[in-house]
Amino acid sequence: MKTVSKSIYFIYVIIFAFTSCTNGGLLGGSDLGGKAGELLIVINDEYKNSQTSESITEIMNQYELGLTQSEPPFSILMISRNHFSSVFRSHRNILFIDIHKKFTSPIVQFKKNVWTKQQNYIGIGVDSPEQLLELLKLRHDNIIDFFVQAEIERYKLTYQNMPSNKVQNAVQQHINIRIRIPEGYEINKQTEGFMWISYESNEHSQGILIYDRPYKDTMQLEKWKLLQVRDSITKTHIPGPSKGSYMTTEYIVPIQYKVGRYVNNDYTVELRGKWRVEHDFMGGPFVSYSFVDNTKKRLITIEGYVYYPNKSKRNFMRQLQAICQSVQFIENK
Repeated sequence: MKTVSKSIYFIYVIIFAFTSCTNGGLLGGSDLGGKAGELLIVINDEYKNSQTSESITEIMNQYELGLTQSEPPFSILMISRNHFSSVFRSHRNILFIDIHKKFTSPIVQFKKNVWTKQQNYIGIGVDSPEQLLELLKLRHDNIIDFFVQAEIERYKLTYQNMPSNKVQNAVQQHINIRIRIPEGYEINKQTEGFMWISYESNEHSQGILIYDRPYKDTMQLEKWKLLQVRDSITKTHIPGPSKGSYMTTEYIVPIQYKVGRYVNNDYTVELRGKWRVEHDFMGGPFVSYSFVDNTKKRLITIEGYVYYPNKSKRNFMRQLQAICQSVQFIENK
């Protein structure tokens, strides 16, 4: 298998005089601090090294679904408020926590571009540590999704400036969609209504599958039906390294099914799970997006998968999500 081998308050931003963003500050620049997949948590000085801070990390580090090994959604860096200097204010992802009796009810605010461009910020105000932990448990998915989508959007911007024109043009001609695919990806196979594209390094592989079929009714978007088609496509087109082996879906682990507006800001079904190779020992995570092209009466699926045994796959998967979510329809063709 070639490709698989290789709120009342501006959540105390105003209270603590973080007004540089309205007076120029760092907002004019686009230099983000921190690494991809990193989350900066800022908390009251007195809670920095406490049971509260440990509980925050435990809640925020709940394993991300759809990965083949236990990986937290972010690498967490926690600092106290008195260390929150201008160096840290340019961080890409900031969760700013204020625990104070002045908050008569919990406050959560989601902001973008507070101190620099492409920055995502969440401010939380609560009256006690107990209220904070309760809120984080309740809003955990919303908070993580906000920061994860920001990571994906940053990859999209990067790929916009480093396109593989050869591959993008081939997809446009063969599947009749526009998609941002960066340099380094190559076409492995294409047949009618199907393309297999991948990036191969000495250590890992990132693959993209694109396929379409006539759209008949909404039953085609049911979880079991999408997986049935997926298994048929991968068995036919994605061979494994040994004779008779092929890619398929691993059903022992849960497969996440979500509906959102991931592609073209339209109704999209997202599946996240694990793939494996039948009659072999290879495997890894995959994410797929299925959506209807009403103009051409067809159902399109675009999928990304990673092979990187025993190593972190989180950021590689987000790179693939950025590619998959960049799809645009081509009108009048």
